Amino acid sequence: MNAVRRTAVLLGLAVALVVGSSIPAAAAFSAKSVAVTSTITSGTVTAPASVNVAKSCTQTQTGGGYYNSYGQWVAPTYSYWYQATVSWPAGSATSGVTGYRVMAHLNNGQSVVMAETDAATRSVSQTVDRGYLNYQPRLSVITLTRTGWTAETARTAVLTC
Repeated sequence: MNAVRRTAVLLGLAVALVVGSSIPAAAAFSAKSVAVTSTITSGTVTAPASVNVAKSCTQTQTGGGYYNSYGQWVAPTYSYWYQATVSWPAGSATSGVTGYRVMAHLNNGQSVVMAETDAATRSVSQTVDRGYLNYQPRLSVITLTRTGWTAETARTAVLTC
């Protein structure tokens, strides 16, 4: 009796499979449209309008003149310094500005970061050996933003004493 039941169930499933697969599927899609408005704004990064350099050239005596044990005069030694205070106004687009980078561009093609500031600081001072002026440095200021976009000022004239 079990064999008869199994055969009847198997035949019923086979018929249901054949009949069910021959019936086409029915699906309906709605032709409904939805309006979406989007606004794309472009960011503007501006460099400061100018770079001002206040400079000072100084010398300091690092060794005093004296007579050595042979009775010879040993002249004093001096160090020569160049101090620059670099300042700049804020750019016209200040939204998203995270800071500024002051760059020194040298005559050998290299560029050196002199300083980085936050968005509120727009002046830095550096004192270096005056011998660095042999590289004929020119300065620029780069505006830094949180998106990674930057804008750079024109370079200053060559720094001299």
